[in-house]
Amino acid sequence: MKIALLGGTGDIGEGLALRWAIAGHEIVIGSRKEEKAKKASESYIERLENQGYSPDIKGFENGKAAEDADIVVVSIPYEHMESTIKGIRESFSDQIVVSPLVPMKKVRGSFVYSVPEKGCAALELRDLLPEGVSVVSAFQNVSAVKLADISKTLDYDVVVCGDDEKSKKMIMELAEQIPHLRALDGGILENSMMVEAMTPLLITVAIKNGMKNLSIKFI
Repeated sequence: MKIALLGGTGDIGEGLALRWAIAGHEIVIGSRKEEKAKKASESYIERLENQGYSPDIKGFENGKAAEDADIVVVSIPYEHMESTIKGIRESFSDQIVVSPLVPMKKVRGSFVYSVPEKGCAALELRDLLPEGVSVVSAFQNVSAVKLADISKTLDYDVVVCGDDEKSKKMIMELAEQIPHLRALDGGILENSMMVEAMTPLLITVAIKNGMKNLSIKFI
């Protein structure tokens, strides 16, 4: 499967690129600048080859990265999402687009969810994309730091929300190709609001209690 990670040079994109490359997928790293994407892809290849893997990773400008991908992950900061998607909207056709986006802000020493006008970031993303694109929400609550460290075991849950059941199932299966991650069906895309809102809470709990890189597991 060909997976494009827009903004795949950092944050959660790096970890997903590495983990899915290990699982045997064709990975395309996207960035505003193609040179940056190529440099990141070369770095990821070197890291994985040093661990005995043979990854298929390339780097392109965001629009070109999205064009031929089966799945596109919008792993960019929320504040750049609208301008980025509007600038490359013609690159999307009938792909599945994954939103790990979380709008948040800092208030009096705590991180809080910044509720978008449409209710959640996933719905905003859906409305920016052409018809035929299926948006699925996932991976907001997975520690980007631990995800990018392929030596780490990720015994966490990933809540997946979406309106198209086939697309949601595909992303759930893809999530579980990362060892020890468990994908849970979170219902319709609108429920992404509650999943997104957990991220600033996890960050705040970590800061206030001297903990690091928290994620979630339902028990």
